[in-house]
Amino acid sequence: MPETYPPDLKITIAREYFSSDLSFGDLGKKYGYSRETVRYFAKWYKSHFPDVVGTEATEDPEQHVVTSVDKTTAKQLAEANLKIAALEMLIKNASKELGIDIVKKPGTGQSAK
Repeated sequence: MPETYPPDLKITIAREYFSSDLSFGDLGKKYGYSRETVRYFAKWYKSHFPDVVGTEATEDPEQHVVTSVDKTTAKQLAEANLKIAALEMLIKNASKELGIDIVKKPGTGQSAK
């Protein structure tokens, strides 16, 4: 039976790959996985979040000079997006385990008393 990895782990490592200069091998060493496993996470992430991958591509140096403030802001944004994805995954898993819908639907209001 092939080893399975939780989606939040795949998202974490893949997002770091797409938002940093680290290679598959570097991330594999950092997280204790093989280079091929990290490559699989990136491929999985691309297939599940194709619209996000394009926005995480590195800047073209001829079109825009990235300053240290831009880099800091980009890093903070990447970390915030990662946290959001992890929290959304946590809420989704909790909803499944508890058998109730935790997320409030837009347009729902308080019940009349």
